[in-house]
Amino acid sequence: MVECLLIDRDANERKRVSQLLGDLGLKAAERSAAIEGLKYCNDNFTDVVVMATSAGGMAASDFIRQVRKSPRGKKTVVILYSAKPNADEISKSILEGAADFIMQPFDRELLQFKLHQAGVI
Repeated sequence: MVECLLIDRDANERKRVSQLLGDLGLKAAERSAAIEGLKYCNDNFTDVVVMATSAGGMAASDFIRQVRKSPRGKKTVVILYSAKPNADEISKSILEGAADFIMQPFDRELLQFKLHQAGVI
């Protein structure tokens, strides 16, 4: 079973993306802030993190850097998304090891493609 974590401070968007992940056969733990997600990743093995770049608490690139420091997080796939992308932050996140970035709004097919491309499903 693929262990998934979804991080987004917007409850409605978390619900929408969680439903998309569920439609793809993934059950995601949910957190509203990057700092909460980092604690979750430190306490649990997580195959994939799907994260809004605006999750709050820390920059996405810092989140990825911290996840990679943990033995449990070395192979965690991170896919970022945003409606208002910040090119600098996305670049930093890719350099830190993010697998991909998706523009919002996105649908099930695009999410499935990105997860497949990253080797998650």
